Amino acid sequence: MQSLPNINIYTDLSALSVDSHDALVVVYTDTKALALLGGPALTVVSAIQPYVQIDKEFGKTVALVPAASVGGGRLVLSPIGSLDNDTDDVRKIADAVKAGIARAIDAGSTHPAVFLAEAPPSEDIGPDTDYSRWIEVAVLAALDSSYTTLVVREHLTAIHGADAVLEKVASIDFVVHGSAASKADLDVVIKRAQAIEQGRRLAVDIGYGDAERMTPYKCAETIKAAVDSIPGVSYEEIKDLDVIKREYPLLYNSARASFSEERTRPCVVKLEYKSPEPKQVKEHLYFVGKGVTYDTGGISLKIGGAMRGMSRDKLGACGVAGFVAATGVVQEKAVNISSILAFERNSIGPNSLLPDEVVVSRAGVRVLINDTDAEGRLVMTDPIAECRERIMAARAAGDKTPAAIYTAATLTGHVIRAYGWYGATVANGPARKGGYDRRLAVSGLAYGDPFENSVMRREDHRFVAARTDREDVYQSNDRASTMTDRGHQYPAAFIIKASGLDKHSLASGCDAAIPFVHVDVAGSAEDGCEPGLGLCAITGSPVATFAGAFWAL
Repeated sequence: MQSLPNINIYTDLSALSVDSHDALVVVYTDTKALALLGGPALTVVSAIQPYVQIDKEFGKTVALVPAASVGGGRLVLSPIGSLDNDTDDVRKIADAVKAGIARAIDAGSTHPAVFLAEAPPSEDIGPDTDYSRWIEVAVLAALDSSYTTLVVREHLTAIHGADAVLEKVASIDFVVHGSAASKADLDVVIKRAQAIEQGRRLAVDIGYGDAERMTPYKCAETIKAAVDSIPGVSYEEIKDLDVIKREYPLLYNSARASFSEERTRPCVVKLEYKSPEPKQVKEHLYFVGKGVTYDTGGISLKIGGAMRGMSRDKLGACGVAGFVAATGVVQEKAVNISSILAFERNSIGPNSLLPDEVVVSRAGVRVLINDTDAEGRLVMTDPIAECRERIMAARAAGDKTPAAIYTAATLTGHVIRAYGWYGATVANGPARKGGYDRRLAVSGLAYGDPFENSVMRREDHRFVAARTDREDVYQSNDRASTMTDRGHQYPAAFIIKASGLDKHSLASGCDAAIPFVHVDVAGSAEDGCEPGLGLCAITGSPVATFAGAFWAL
């Protein structure tokens, strides 16, 4: 995996050597708060005072000023603004760090230092604000600003060879002013942030690859190369079409039009993570990721420009791969992980899956196909059924470790229509009762990746319920999710029925119930900001959210 910039963290500005950095990025709420700082911070106050005196707007936007007292003579001011208003959250800190680091890099810095001048409020904040991970979020924001994605690294290497500069900065120092945290606590913060960033970079590297750079097989190859050296992580891939047809019939049929070219054929990647301390394992997590490397819509063809950006339809699987890798890097003791990533290209051709076909799932459920552009729920359903089987087999063998199933998928446009650029969860009864979906929302809030908790209702199950004896469940209607009531909730009801999870509801009793949370990241996996005619930036969601929810470290 790509190496990260070297990171050091201090609690006093006087500990920061002038020779260790070539720009100082000051992150603060407003200049009045800065003026109250004492000690070594007075050098910052003195450097900006002439500008404050002549410009009442100075310090309200990112600014670079000369300052002989800091490394490189570069002082970058990056204001946060308020942190105690109704909708303020930790993202404001992340945004300020990113903007400040970006300005330092533009000025020529390769060894910036970040001075976090103020701790956010810990009291009198709203219920939708959580600053408990603010230092970690700041570190992650700085690392994100330094990152160069795989496709750009490959381009630079092709031009410059061994002289290519593949990381924007070589080191980042942090000063957390007045922090009461111990050195050991801050070291844990850095360890977590570095692991999360390694996972995010894997997710984003694969995500940015276009349909040819990241075919199903190349996605698998990239993941294998990344995890091969990570302790506790094992890799398995399935490319044999006969095996896929037998084990994952819905994936097989969805991918039929891609079979003519080997490079576009589907494959299944299985990643397992085993805790280094089996006796400390608190839960076994099962993840299924949607990895559609390009989505034409199949025979239900996307038209009117709707195909643009569909190389990003694999970001759910990318996120799962990133989280498993990050968990291995950090050597988390409290969890075991089993994940199944279903990669396919949803192509169009003579052998395409057709509406009106009835396909039998791994769980023996007859699925009436109504829209081949609703392929994501097809590619994930049989892997979910496999997870269900494994959980029940483990319980039958006497393994009482709590287990739950999670998806990660850019599944619907409806989630963006409903919530904008936020992810959403849809949970079954056992997961709702146990607060599994709320757990993700709490973690996402702390890491600046907020998730909405949607609720599955009876109408969702009624919508997909069969009305004849010729099928057991309807895969979809024939309209876009954005034009369908409850367009991001009802797919979870389909998955539950088609995978056999309907037999593991609250009514099945404690011994049979399986918590299931569908995580739709169509909104959160990209930042929603299109640069001109280009595509949005990829965020790496939900790697950090999963880490916050499941790591005990």
